[in-house]
Formats: sequence, C-alpha cells, structure tokens
Amino acid sequence: MKRIFSLGVILLIICGLIWVSCQKKVEKKVVKIGAILPLTGKSSLLGEMAKNGLILAAKKTNEKGGINGKKIKLIIEDGQADIKISLSAFRKLVKFENVNCIITTHSSVGLTLAPIANKEKIILIVHASHPKITGNSHYVFRHSNVADQEAKIITDFTSNILNGNKISIAAMNDDYGMVFKNTLEELIPSKGKNFRIVASIIYEKTETDFKTVAQKLILPNPDVVVITGLGNGVGILIRRLREFGYQGNIVITLAAVATGAFQGTGESAKGVYYVNFDIDSEDPHYKEVAKEYKEMFNADFSAAPLIFYNSLILVAEAIQKAGTSPDKIANYLENIRSFKGIGERMDIFKEHDIVPKLKVEKKQ
Repeated sequence: MKRIFSLGVILLIICGLIWVSCQKKVEKKVVKIGAILPLTGKSSLLGEMAKNGLILAAKKTNEKGGINGKKIKLIIEDGQADIKISLSAFRKLVKFENVNCIITTHSSVGLTLAPIANKEKIILIVHASHPKITGNSHYVFRHSNVADQEAKIITDFTSNILNGNKISIAAMNDDYGMVFKNTLEELIPSKGKNFRIVASIIYEKTETDFKTVAQKLILPNPDVVVITGLGNGVGILIRRLREFGYQGNIVITLAAVATGAFQGTGESAKGVYYVNFDIDSEDPHYKEVAKEYKEMFNADFSAAPLIFYNSLILVAEAIQKAGTSPDKIANYLENIRSFKGIGERMDIFKEHDIVPKLKVEKKQ
C-alpha cells in the first residue's frame, strides 16, 4: 500500500514538473503586458473602453507577427479605481505573472503605483491627469491630458468664447478634482478683475443627490458652471442644475465625459460644453481601426479606447526595438521623443508626459 502511495506521489510530482515546463515554454513564446482597469464600479464605462482598445491593439499587433515573432498576451485585472485593490492587482501581475509593463488609469491609482513601479523597476503607463504622477521616475510615463492643461483650455474658453465673467466651480473631492479646482482658482483671476469665481464647491465621491450642490452653485447667478468629477455623478448634477432653472453655460471635464457623464441625462445635457481629445479622425489608419472596433465591440471608436490602443502600440514598438528589459524600454521611450499613433502624434516630453491635444465641443 505504501509503495502504491509513493508511486502516486512521484507521478504527481512528475506531472507537476511537466506542467511547469510546458508553461515556461508557452511563456517564452509570448510577451506579457498587464493592465489594471476599473472594470466594475463608477468608472466601469472607461474601464470597458480601455480594455477594448487594448484588446484590439494586441489583436492587430499579433496579426502582423507580434513582437519579434512573439504574441502579445494581455493580462487585465479589475482595479475598480480603488487604491488597495489596484495595489493588490499590481502585486499579482508582477509576482505571479512576471509582468514588467503595466497600463493603468485614474490619478489616485497612478499616484499610488508610481513610486512602487519605480522601486521595482516596472514600466508603468498611466492614463490620468494629476501633474505629480510623472517627473520623478525613469519607469513611469503618462499618456493623458494634464490637469493644468485642461484648466487653461477651460479658462480661455469661458472667457474668450462664452464671455462669462462669473464662474461657479464644482469639484469632486479626489486628487485630480482638487488639483483642477486649485488651478482654475489661480487662472481665472488672471483674466481680469471682472472675471471671477463666485462659488467653489467640493463634493464627495459618495454624493448621489446633488440638490444642495446645485443650489449653492447657482445662488450667485453665474454665467458659467464648471464641473469636474466622474460619470454618473456629473450627469446627476447637470440634471439638477436644469431642474432648478439654470439656463447658463455648463462646461464639464474630459474625465467626466470618458466615464459616461452624458448617459441618462437626456435633454438636460443639450448645449453642455465638454473637453475632448482632438483626434485626427481623417487619418486613414484611424478609419481602418475605427471600422474594426465597431465590428468587434458594436461601439464607436471614441477617444478613450483610442488613447489606450495607441499606448499599447507604443509599448509594442519599444519592446520590438529595444527588448523586454524595463530599463531598455524606458530608455527607448525617452529617446524617440515622438511617435505616430493612430489619429494622434505622440510627443514624449522630458517629464515622461505624452500629452494629447484637447478641444472643447458642444453636446448636441
């Protein structure tokens, strides 16, 4: 009996060793790239679009032979835009999946992961706007608008195009919201003594009613209400402003649009101005990819999936030319300075920022 048991144990060990060996052989044939995205929670719309953009970029690259003959293997974790969950996902990708390049989003997540990625020498591509995400690490890059860039565009637009003198601000209480609000409060007075802030309201992430917030914003009779925050909350606030009879101009930030601010707003959103990426939609390659995206996901190839698509294409290019070493990838990205993505030229600045062009559009 003991002999049979011993033989069984030996067979299990042998099978285990064979499985591990096979896994290693498979891993040698792929290039692993990780992603930590908000697939559930308030930012799930952005997470879904980001995931789809990455999937299509990996598919297109693999169809062309992959990276030096190796297929891209995407390993995507749901970080829920939560710091602790995203940190756990980062550890899982690095320790158990042996990933040395990770793509993620959200300022709070980027601020948390950046120093860890730097310490562990992991390439981190962040799609978020907080200015302190980049500039302190050889391994951390940003592919996104920056808070002060967006604040300046909104300030110029409200003063030069809307001719608004009295501005009310509503900002969600998170890292990006506070930076954006503080930047606006610095820029707006510089436009002249008649251009001023009449209300500046901070609301919590957990806010769901927004009646009090809306009332405080419109009490001083502003010409323009500027809102920064995430999807559904911004949408509710827009509806509340209209319910209380506010007919003035409303301007919302890119993050709000990307996370679904206009979903369910109906007629309330008509005429609302919003910041968006200025994408070259006439680019033939953009049209080709947009068509395939529509066929795969039954959705429009908007700026959000496009930015993530281009990030993966850029990383694949870096690995193709420089190898899989994080140091070599970082060196390559620092030195190329510019890369032609789909629908955008990606200029890489010394702070490791890849900052897309922005524009203000009007909801029809």
